Amino acid sequence: MKMFTAAAMAASLFVSVAAQAEMREPLTVTVRHADLDLHRADHQAQLHARIRRATMMACGPVTVDLRRNLDVSRCRREMMADATIKVAALSTAPVALASKN
Repeated sequence: MKMFTAAAMAASLFVSVAAQAEMREPLTVTVRHADLDLHRADHQAQLHARIRRATMMACGPVTVDLRRNLDVSRCRREMMADATIKVAALSTAPVALASKN
C-alpha cells in the first residue's frame, strides 16, 4: 500500500482512494487540520487548499499520456469527494468545499 503523509498529527483527516485504474490499490493521505477552526470560512479555505495539494501530490501529475491523465483525474475526484464527506463529519457547522475552477 502506498502512503503519503502531508503531516502527522493526532487529529488528522484521512483521505483514501484507489490509486490506479488498472491495478487499484488503496492510497491514503494524511492532511493536518488540528490547527484550524473549521467554523471559520478562511480556515475552511486553508483546509481545502491543503487537501487539494495533498491530492495532487498523491495522485500524480498530469502528463501527455491521455490514459494516465484520465486516471489522475479520477483519482483526484474520488479523493476530493471522500475528503468532502470526512470534513463535513468533523464539524456540526456546514462546511462547503467549493472549487474555484
